[in-house]
Amino acid sequence: MSSHKSVRPLQSGLFGGLLSCPDIGGMPIIVDPKGEFEVMAPGSVYQPLLLTPHQKDIDVGPGKLDEHEEAFVRDLIRRLYPAGNHPKSEKTPLKWGSKDIWLKRNIEKQDDSFRLRVDDSDWYYPDFIVWIIDYATRTQTFGFVDPKGLIVGAGAGWSDYKIVSTLYMPYVVDRQLAASGQQVEFEGNQWTFRVRGLLVSTAPFASLSLQAKFFVNDDDGKIVSPSVSDFKRARIVFQSTDSAYIDDVLNLLTVDSNVDHLLALSALLFDNTTYFTPSGEIEHDLALRHGENTQTESEFIAALMRDYLKPDAKGQYGTWSSKNRRRQLMDYAAEGKWGIGGEKVSNIRDHLSPCEELWKRKQKLDRK
Repeated sequence: MSSHKSVRPLQSGLFGGLLSCPDIGGMPIIVDPKGEFEVMAPGSVYQPLLLTPHQKDIDVGPGKLDEHEEAFVRDLIRRLYPAGNHPKSEKTPLKWGSKDIWLKRNIEKQDDSFRLRVDDSDWYYPDFIVWIIDYATRTQTFGFVDPKGLIVGAGAGWSDYKIVSTLYMPYVVDRQLAASGQQVEFEGNQWTFRVRGLLVSTAPFASLSLQAKFFVNDDDGKIVSPSVSDFKRARIVFQSTDSAYIDDVLNLLTVDSNVDHLLALSALLFDNTTYFTPSGEIEHDLALRHGENTQTESEFIAALMRDYLKPDAKGQYGTWSSKNRRRQLMDYAAEGKWGIGGEKVSNIRDHLSPCEELWKRKQKLDRK
């Protein structure tokens, strides 16, 4: 099994050059089976052209969108502009309330395309860039969205490189950008720059939830199917016949959850240039996992997803991990590994912070 201390690949070629777009004059990019257009192209946001031309003297690439990619573009524009009045100007963004959205098609295996990589996996090229500019908070979110059939397209489940690249690598990139001192300035002000992504499952929930590779642990450690909400916390939403799922897409790109906090902490733990001091039960559990870890980062993140995605009846996360740590604490005490003697079992069994207590005792042993 690979060591988690393997060298992380550098994210060279992360953003590439600026994408330009020729004036396509409002030509349709998506048509219905009868050949009638359904969504017009906002001229500023597509490169290359996303249609198959009838004129022989027009060169178009890299090929037609598949049906699920078409559906995403259609649903995004229709959700933002239900009256059909979206902008078509070459230099006009889409609008989401007061925010600007620039949509780009991300072309696979081109030097100037956006890509991510984890461990020694292949490079991952998500289908679309959804760049969201929030003037009120001075925040730019470099979002990426990939419509994908996850039953086949993510064969390794939670440890699949496409899943881990989407969930975890944005936080690694955030840390690398901060460490390099890169800042975003716009109109004389400094802005916050974030990278976030998500997967749009083209497989329905009823099918994907039955895949054992995506099973999770409940608060008693029982292996169960994930719910729609569990998948959403893992940045996976389901493409539906209406455009309502687009709300989840945009919210997931701009608002972080408790699970995102865990992923950001994991990126900190695997950053060998920093020192991590845990605070609270969850952070102590993460520190214990990292100290015990002989896994790759992908395997580490997969185990985290299985244990933390499903909350207990009170809405608390990591209940199973806490119970498991309490059991380990009891085992260590029973076997006399601590060299402390005279402790009552009840004091350990009823300890309010088993993860922190276990971490402290292991630290004490390591210093001996």
